[in-house]
Amino acid sequence: MDTSVAHSARLWNYLLGGKDNFAADREAAEQVLALMPELVQSARFNREFLGRAVRHLAGECGIRQFLDIGTGLPTANNTHQVAQATAPESRVVYVDNDPMVLVHARALLTSSPEGATDYVEADLRDPERILAEAARTLDFDQPMAVMLLGILNFVVDDDAATAIVRRLVAAMPAGSYLVVSHPTRERWRPDGNDSTPTSEYSAVGRKHG
Repeated sequence: MDTSVAHSARLWNYLLGGKDNFAADREAAEQVLALMPELVQSARFNREFLGRAVRHLAGECGIRQFLDIGTGLPTANNTHQVAQATAPESRVVYVDNDPMVLVHARALLTSSPEGATDYVEADLRDPERILAEAARTLDFDQPMAVMLLGILNFVVDDDAATAIVRRLVAAMPAGSYLVVSHPTRERWRPDGNDSTPTSEYSAVGRKHG
């Protein structure tokens, strides 16, 4: 683990007010914030969206399986905590490629007695490995939610990103959900007044066939 090089998971941790980051991460974050000061608010909105989406999926939609790719460093209200608070039998697999996330994986691998959690060390750009290893914990014959929150923007080639999403969606059975949040160049004011603009697009979509 090279702490002299900034990493997205640790940079995001800094934006969320966490302590699991290094000088290089903080320096990179401050450089970004100089250009996009709204990024702190965007990071926190993104975390709030995770909670709302998982509660909705585990509650109203009856989803009991979650594949969270690009999970980042553990903070409050992680996917398994939100899902299992609603449905204790929920099964969650986390995926990330940051060695520091692996170090902290024990915090992610707690679970209710009825459910299960697992961690896969893999890169989003290797969906075949992700799917193969996630199958240890998840049943790909049953509906699930695949979560890609603030991660697709790190695949800078649009065609490659599209191919990854198509592969993941192809592996999901009907009745599954894809949850995405992604930066956008559009700046909008969520309540129509002078509140700080945000530049994050979030969506939940259901696979019908």
